Amino acid sequence: MISTSTSTIPRTIDLNLRLGGVTCVACTDLIERDLHADKGILSIQASYTLRRAFVTIDANITSSAAIIARIEKLGYHAYAESVDKISDAEIKNNRRELFRLLVAMLLLMQSMMFMYPFYTSNEADMGASVANLMRWANLVLTLPMVFYCATPIFKGAWAEVRLRSLGMDTPVTIAIVVAFVASVDATVRGVGHIYYDSITMFVALLLAARYVQFKALNKAAGYLNQVLQHKRLFAERAANFPQSKQTSLVPADELAVNDVVFIASGETVPADAVLIEGATTCSQALITGESQPINKTVGDALLAGAVNIEQAVYARISAARGASQLDAIERLAQQSALHKPASMLMAERAARVFLYGLMVVCAGAALYWWFFDASQIVPVVVAILIITCPCALALAVPTVLTAASSALARHNVLVVNPQALEKLAKVNAFAFDKTGTLTQDMQTLERVIVTPAALELGFEQNELIQIAATLEAASRHPIALALRKALQTLDLPERMDDVDALELRVGQGVFGTLAGESFRVGKPSFAAQGAVELPIEAVNYSVAAIANEAGIVLAWFMLHDQIRPHGAALVGALQKARCDVLLISGDKADVVQPFAAQLGIASCYADATPADKLRIVSNLQTQGKTVAMTGDGLNDAAVLQQADVAIAMGHGSSLTQMQADLVVRSGDLADIHAAHFISLRVQKLIRQNLAWAVVYNLIAIPLAATGNVTPLIASIGMAVSSLVVVFNALRILRPTKKLG
Repeated sequence: MISTSTSTIPRTIDLNLRLGGVTCVACTDLIERDLHADKGILSIQASYTLRRAFVTIDANITSSAAIIARIEKLGYHAYAESVDKISDAEIKNNRRELFRLLVAMLLLMQSMMFMYPFYTSNEADMGASVANLMRWANLVLTLPMVFYCATPIFKGAWAEVRLRSLGMDTPVTIAIVVAFVASVDATVRGVGHIYYDSITMFVALLLAARYVQFKALNKAAGYLNQVLQHKRLFAERAANFPQSKQTSLVPADELAVNDVVFIASGETVPADAVLIEGATTCSQALITGESQPINKTVGDALLAGAVNIEQAVYARISAARGASQLDAIERLAQQSALHKPASMLMAERAARVFLYGLMVVCAGAALYWWFFDASQIVPVVVAILIITCPCALALAVPTVLTAASSALARHNVLVVNPQALEKLAKVNAFAFDKTGTLTQDMQTLERVIVTPAALELGFEQNELIQIAATLEAASRHPIALALRKALQTLDLPERMDDVDALELRVGQGVFGTLAGESFRVGKPSFAAQGAVELPIEAVNYSVAAIANEAGIVLAWFMLHDQIRPHGAALVGALQKARCDVLLISGDKADVVQPFAAQLGIASCYADATPADKLRIVSNLQTQGKTVAMTGDGLNDAAVLQQADVAIAMGHGSSLTQMQADLVVRSGDLADIHAAHFISLRVQKLIRQNLAWAVVYNLIAIPLAATGNVTPLIASIGMAVSSLVVVFNALRILRPTKKLG
């Protein structure tokens, strides 16, 4: 008998680690490079924006404790906690870093006090004994600055050396060490210039700048928790299945093993389950990364967080772990944080090139002063290394994107793909779906017209509403919700127990068998299985129909749309920004055209199928337009994928949100305007930050290399340059102009 060791089978565990001590993108790059070398790590992605490391490990080889220890060895901190909880260890470490900063500030003040005699008089006036006393006093004050306050910087530099990667901490460490060694030598010999004040000021200001940067960006990065907190996924539990298919809405995290749930088309699987009735396809893209839909039949496993694409099904919960909406949307946010826009990649590459160029400049300046005035080598090299700290360049883009995400969170907009912020600023055509996007989530059933054929067959109005609402229970379309609401008003139950078969046609309607009789509900042409003349009363109404298997229309449902608040104001604002605005709807022309006119939209398309929507957007792109598409339903998923920027309404189907670049969770149209406005501001601030970083260094490097900047002034310049970038980025948090 051949035995197989289970230890050879990878036992994967996903870790979500909070990171501490990261000061720029180079830090997260360093963490990624180091952890990639560990055999037990299957994948690692570190996000400077979210201060997170998302790690997949083989638990047979390594553990979360080992990963955390490895990150700590690099000079950073890691905490295995949930995204919305700060651990005691992290709080303790933050207090320790604040104490380190306070000690540095205290030492800076004392050092400046002891250096004051050197600023106001020369050593000859002070006398040799007083001068030596001041030197040794400054040395004593600088020791804790170098060997305690600056240790995080040294750890970072040592990690960079071990990984043979030149990062932000290396030039800083060289500057501190060179200045300290030169100062100690001058103190021992009693002759020469000392730089204790420059060292203490540099370390203190660097720690202060990083602390302010950390607090500001950490507050901005909190958008993830702001957006996701208190959001729960609900499930439709069938308590008495299979005897009864009636469902009740319960929080997904209250589901227990063996509970049976009804999963409508386009909805998220609430927990790990096994399919027990029906057949469909599911997308597991957010879980496994697999982009192709997977066929699911009875007996197949359904993963929590997967999206049911085709037909409504029943499934039995197989694991007592509920999947919250937090989990599903957190994956979208993580995807956002780990995807680096082109501007960020460009800034990172520029920062790396700049670091190597900086070392060349230092070597060249040292060689020059060696021949002309060797006493200037140390102050010049130290000044160059300090004043040209490349943090400003590295922070230019990520700070803006982080602050932008926070600003968007205030408007309930979740950024799924940060690249979309760059594209949204270039959009010159906005296309909108009508029902559920520009209109309220739910339509109102205004009138029901029962046909003579239905009366002859013995159907009554309330019975037809009950049949239609029961069949539409598998859909989340606004028409379906309107029918179900009308049924509740009549105080009649859905007849799910009588449903034998049910099938949904995206963009058309549903058909199924109820108590042995087949019906079709949806678009009139779909229900009647061909062209059909609408009643005169249908003018200016959205119309749905119910027909029997023979295609005989039994009833017409007249539904009324209500425009969302800020609809006309949004259209006007976009047109004022020189953007084309289009309305693309599957509704009939006599409803769509007056609706478009009411909003001030000149270009509108009616009776559009999902394929028509795709073709219209594709044609616009062929004409050179950059198109943003906004939708909410299953029939919008394909066109959202085609658009340059896809915007999904938060109340829409999970599949639609999965295709989106931005998710407007509030459903408020004013938030779309805010997203467009913020995207324009993002591009402006990124250009300003990059321009500042470039201009600052073009001025600072020549001044430092020619000996016109002391290390003391260089320290101030370094801190100011980084803080200018951070605070300029935070300007995006200013309230946007209200729409309408």
